[in-house]
Amino acid sequence: MKIKTVSLDLGDTLIYNEPWGYQVISDALKDLGYKVSAKELFRASAKIRGSKVKPNPNGNNTPSLEEIFRELGLSLSEDEVRLVEERKKNTEKEVFIYDDVIEFLEAVKSLGLTTVLISNAAINGKGKKYLEDFGLKKYFDRTIFSFEVGRVKPDPEIFKLAIPEGRDKAIHVGDIYEVDVLGALNAGLKGVLLDRRRAYDDIDGRLFSLRDLLDLIESEEAVVK
Repeated sequence: MKIKTVSLDLGDTLIYNEPWGYQVISDALKDLGYKVSAKELFRASAKIRGSKVKPNPNGNNTPSLEEIFRELGLSLSEDEVRLVEERKKNTEKEVFIYDDVIEFLEAVKSLGLTTVLISNAAINGKGKKYLEDFGLKKYFDRTIFSFEVGRVKPDPEIFKLAIPEGRDKAIHVGDIYEVDVLGALNAGLKGVLLDRRRAYDDIDGRLFSLRDLLDLIESEEAVVK
């Protein structure tokens, strides 16, 4: 496939939080006597997100803790859920950009490819702010945020809004298989899993860095120059 358009997710693809939110939840559960790893929590959340094609009041499809715990078969009391919620809310997190992002975006633009951002971003507008803060906005020809368009990945329509034509020559990359990869495939794009957190041991063909992705794009004369 000759690629003309590269579409990217934002969170855990270009930028990330430390500590990881799912690790905070895992630690809080451990203190309450529940042994659940951060990866297990993430995968449960990913499964739920994959079934949600309409945005919640926050403008994204992030599941509640109750939904995640229910998916994992955990029976927490209301007080326990509240304690975990408070721990998650009160833990200070920093946002960072991955060290391969600027190099990748500059390389992709030098190849003459169209770049698109598709993010299931909350209505609080932080996604847009991070694009500005990290100097990323200038690299994108188009940015689509779920809270602005009333659609969330994996709904094929959000991909169609972002890439109205030529989806058969487009690739979308993100960190949630059920949302980014399956959503892209259902919209007619090639979907690629960028598994920076090493959460998908059961998925073949996953990539671990944007350098891997650049190699994929440049391989086999994939780029239309």
